Amino acid sequence: MASTETEPSASAEGNGMTRGVDQTPCNRPTGTNTLFTETLALYDDYQLHRLTKFYRDRLEQAIEEGVEDISSRLRQKECFSPQEHKKLTELTHSGQRRQSSKFLLNLVMGKGSDARRVMWESFVKMRPTLPKLNKIMTEIQQQGASLVDEVTIVRSVSGVSSDLKAIQQLHKETLKKQSEKLVVNTILIKEKVKQFQLVDRYTELTIISDVRERDLVEHELLARGRDHEEWRQKQLRGELEKIRIDKLFHSSFSGGGPISWLKKFYKRSGSGNFTGTSAVVSGVAGIGKTTMVQKIVHDWATGKIYPHFHFVFILKFRDLNTRNIRLTLRQLILDEYPYLKYVLDELWKHPERLLFIFDGLDEFRRSIEFADSWREAESQSRCTDPGFWCDVSEIVYSLIQKKLLPGCSVLVTSRPTALQLLAKAQVSVWAEILGFVGEERREYFHKFFEDQEVAAAVYSHVEENELLLTMCYNPSYCWILALSLGPFFTRKHSNKQRVPKTVTQLFSYYIYNILSHHSVKMESPRDVMLKIGEMAFTGVSQRNIVFNDEDLIKYNLQPSQFLSGFLMELVERESSEHSVVYTFPHLTIQEFVAALAQFLSPNPGNLRKLLNEAHREEDGRFEIFLRFVAGLSSPRAAQPLEKFLGPFVHQTTCAVIDWLKEKVKAQIRDTDTVTGKRKLLNTLHYLFESQNQALAEQALDSVQTLTFGDSSPEKALRLTPIDCVVLSQAIGLCDTIKRLNLRSCYIQEEGIQRLVPTLHKCQKLQ
Repeated sequence: MASTETEPSASAEGNGMTRGVDQTPCNRPTGTNTLFTETLALYDDYQLHRLTKFYRDRLEQAIEEGVEDISSRLRQKECFSPQEHKKLTELTHSGQRRQSSKFLLNLVMGKGSDARRVMWESFVKMRPTLPKLNKIMTEIQQQGASLVDEVTIVRSVSGVSSDLKAIQQLHKETLKKQSEKLVVNTILIKEKVKQFQLVDRYTELTIISDVRERDLVEHELLARGRDHEEWRQKQLRGELEKIRIDKLFHSSFSGGGPISWLKKFYKRSGSGNFTGTSAVVSGVAGIGKTTMVQKIVHDWATGKIYPHFHFVFILKFRDLNTRNIRLTLRQLILDEYPYLKYVLDELWKHPERLLFIFDGLDEFRRSIEFADSWREAESQSRCTDPGFWCDVSEIVYSLIQKKLLPGCSVLVTSRPTALQLLAKAQVSVWAEILGFVGEERREYFHKFFEDQEVAAAVYSHVEENELLLTMCYNPSYCWILALSLGPFFTRKHSNKQRVPKTVTQLFSYYIYNILSHHSVKMESPRDVMLKIGEMAFTGVSQRNIVFNDEDLIKYNLQPSQFLSGFLMELVERESSEHSVVYTFPHLTIQEFVAALAQFLSPNPGNLRKLLNEAHREEDGRFEIFLRFVAGLSSPRAAQPLEKFLGPFVHQTTCAVIDWLKEKVKAQIRDTDTVTGKRKLLNTLHYLFESQNQALAEQALDSVQTLTFGDSSPEKALRLTPIDCVVLSQAIGLCDTIKRLNLRSCYIQEEGIQRLVPTLHKCQKLQ
């Protein structure tokens, strides 16, 4: 339901500015609610309308749990009819909380000034129980009278000049065409790539206005997976506040709060330019950063978002790697959009109307140094004009730091591993993609499969397996799950008992499906897989996810249909000498193939040394790799692959099992530090992936104490539901464990449910 109210006359603005400001009592009571009531009195009806409109999207999230109480107060004050209150009550009781909050705000915005004031007054009593609402009210309260002026400044979006309308339309049509199709890589030989309408397949991502500054001492995806569980719990408690992509540049999420943002976007400087905003959106591999950018570009091109940006330019850092010569911003833009040749000079005159999007900072092979000391030399900071010849890294730096086209806005996406490059940059908005939370996961599967019965069956299996379900925060994992599990639920006579239950089994079937479609014409799939695996392992060791023709030559690989089943070809630039680079569809696939190479190697002699070195690394880069190595020692994970690759070397399997047994026994005795606790947890994950009951019983046969907690939270290890699944299995297989220390381990209800079946075996539980 849309608002039907016409905005109150702005003529009230002038007289209203003094309302409450000059009349503010000198001796204010100190109570928080009293202070907010007095702050609210500063706003006349027009200003309160603007304030409500300004915070509307955030209010929609903030009041979800309080709609019925707010509606009751509005009904008591005769702002709502009995029928309207009944409708809201029915929505909340049916669990449609987001719809109910949206409906309430639509009603309030359509009712007039009295309803708005009653609604805000009702918030006063509710703020202690609604964290997001309290946050908004605290912001308003802290700004006081200064916010009154800001919320009444109405942004006037100037239209495109008549001589630019045609070229802007061409630009929008170009971007729309580039972004309207979502390309999905498949593993079927006849349909290697499928294209879908973006609007049909895009599933909303959860984005939060925060970037967690934790040292990545674990594998990036594992660390963020733990963080994701923490944030998921906060969302369940009503504390997590999402940012919609259309509000990245239109919200009060910037570091300076609403005043800082409004000054940037509403007030003009003496030169007549807006100051612009630099925003950074981070997210782990496969979380949907590039797809989010595609959605932003498509929505802008179709007129749905960001009308104040007259032109949007998107540049990928992967493509910028090929620009080894000095060039100008003008040349950089014209290489992408040659039809802008005769209007660029005009566009530069109004930088506040331009948005530059740089996707994938983590893939940039050059350094961008934002430290002031590095910029002291005049020659290093001369990129202040679109026509100046500079290194591409200097252009990016100058746009973000507002030295080049001051007033323009810049959006950068990156994996967390590259965020340190931006630590000293002038960034206004920091945000992070959490991926899928709650029902977004189910929605993904139902959009992936055309057959809704298959979608329901696959998601039901995922939902029953805590290990697989928690993986689903990441869209790329959902994609792998859908591709791998789909065949089990589409074949009429498939054996449901063989459906993958561990991550290693899942990826084994993923590779099995590729081999079943691509290995027919290959003389030796085993040899090719070994070479791919060696290249993949080097990439894991060096944190490299992008490979070129030189890498293929180094490992004696030739581009082929078989190879294309594992590596995606990415065209960087048509004019480049090395116009094609290769990458695995997902980092975890690269790690699995790297692990698989160890079992295909005819010389397993150095395997123990390699595993020990990988286990000693404390930055986490080898954690998933090691889990896969352990998992591949399981016959159930190996069997599907051996059909195409031949039997795994028996010595390798034995060496992995012996190494696992040795590591578990060593780590059990080393749990005084967080690092020691984490390594013990990782070794239990290795045992879980191996699905080797005899090995687990031997490795844990004399263990009496398991310690992951500590009286000091800093020395304890946070445990996710997946960790609890793994821990529960370990306890179940060991009859000697008497003491279990889980103090300060941040175990939530789901985790406790996973542990309950085996906790009775422990004599002492902390």
